[in-house]
Amino acid sequence: MPDIVLDYHRLKTPIDHPDGSVTTAKLEYPTAGVSFAYLSAINKVVGVTRHTWSFWVATRDSFTDKAVFQMGQVNMWAINGGRIVDRSNYYEHAINTGAATADHFLRKQVGATTTTLATEAVDLDSSGEGMRLSISGSTLTGARWLQTAPLDPLSLPTPTATISATDTSFASGLYGFFPIRETYPHGGTDGTIVYLLAPSSPLPPALLVLETEAEGSGSGDDPLRPALGKDLVEVSRLAGLPDFLYREAKRYEILRAKGFADEEMRIVFGYVPQHQVDLGAVTWGAFEFSEKSPTNIIVVTGDNPYKPGAVQRQAEFARRRGLRVFKPPRNYNEAVALYGKLKADFPHWLAGKDNFAYQVLGWEVLDWLQSVDFYYGELLEHKTHYDQLRQVPEWEVESRLLELKSRLEGMKVLSEEREKHLRKLDELLRRGW
Repeated sequence: MPDIVLDYHRLKTPIDHPDGSVTTAKLEYPTAGVSFAYLSAINKVVGVTRHTWSFWVATRDSFTDKAVFQMGQVNMWAINGGRIVDRSNYYEHAINTGAATADHFLRKQVGATTTTLATEAVDLDSSGEGMRLSISGSTLTGARWLQTAPLDPLSLPTPTATISATDTSFASGLYGFFPIRETYPHGGTDGTIVYLLAPSSPLPPALLVLETEAEGSGSGDDPLRPALGKDLVEVSRLAGLPDFLYREAKRYEILRAKGFADEEMRIVFGYVPQHQVDLGAVTWGAFEFSEKSPTNIIVVTGDNPYKPGAVQRQAEFARRRGLRVFKPPRNYNEAVALYGKLKADFPHWLAGKDNFAYQVLGWEVLDWLQSVDFYYGELLEHKTHYDQLRQVPEWEVESRLLELKSRLEGMKVLSEEREKHLRKLDELLRRGW
C-alpha cells in the first residue's frame, strides 16, 4: 500500500507545476529578515553590472515592497539598490561624503538620466554607517544610523535621519548593494552584514511644500534635481563645524597650492576634498519629479544644520521666482485637498492622494493605504508596469496583499478609507493577477 501511494504522488503532475517539475525556483523561501550571505547560500543572489563603476550584488528574484539594510564603511560612497530592472534602470540610496551639505540622498537612474529624488542636509565623515533603503508602493525611504553602538538589522532603533520621496518609474525589480571596493577612497560592505527586510515606515512630517524648477544635465556627476537656493561658504571662514570638515578643507588647500585643479584631484585621488558647506541646504523629498514637467513639487522636512531658518529662506527663494509655496497640511483632509489642487497642474502624476498624504503627514497608516492603491492600480486598473509586476513570484505578491489586509483590519482611524481599501484588496485577491 505505501508503494502505491508513493508511486501515485511521484507520477501525478501537480496542477501548479504543469511541466511536471518541482524546482527550487518555484519554492517559497524567506524574503524578509535574511542576510545576503544566507540568500547566496541558497543560490538566490546574482551580480548586475551598474551603468558606471562597480556592480550590484542583488536578489535573484524580483520584488515589489522590500528594504535593504547594510552596515557600510562609507569612506566616499556606500549604496543600496532597489527595484533594479537592469544595469541602467533602478533606485538607489546612497551616502557620498564629498557633497556640500547633501551627503545622504535617494536617486533614480532611468536609461541615461540620473535624478536626485531626496536629500538630507548633512555633512558626514568617512566612517561606518547603518543604511536602509525601504520601498513600499510608490514611496522610497532612506534611513541612516550613526555607528555609536552595535546595530542589529532585525531590531533597529529609531534612525538618526530619514529621507523620502514618491516616484512611479519602477514597480518591481531586484534589491541589492554595492560590495566592498578596495580602491581608495571608495568604501562598501559585504553580504554578512547586509539584510533583506520588510519595508518600514513612518516618515518625517512636512515643514513646507514647495514648487520648484529643475537644474542639472542628468549625468551621474550633475543629476537632475530641484533648483533650490544655495549659500556655499568656504569651510575655513566658519567656526563650530565638525572637525573632519576642517581636515578636508585643509587637504583641498594643500592640493590647490600645489597646482591641482578640481578635475585633476578627481582623476588622481578619486575625489575632490570638501571645502565648502551649503548654508542654504534643507532636507527635502520630491513627489513624482519629472524632467518633462516645467516645475515639480517637493516636500521639505528638515532645516539647515549650521544656519537655522533655511526652510523659510527657500520659501522666499521660490516666491522670488514666481513659484508657489504651501503650508504643510495639518491632517488627512487638508492633505487630500492640497493634492486635488495640485493634480490638475501635474497630469503626469500616477501616485494618488494617499501617496501625497503619506509624504506630507508621515503617518504609518497612510503607507498601508498608498500601498493598496499601488497594487490595485498596477494589477487591475491602469496596469502601467504590469509586465514588471509579473516578474515577482506570485506567492510573494499574495503574501504582501494578505499582510496589508491584516494591517488595515486593525486600523483604528480613517474608517471610511480603511473600508474602501479593504474592498480593493478583496477584489485583488478574488480576481488574481
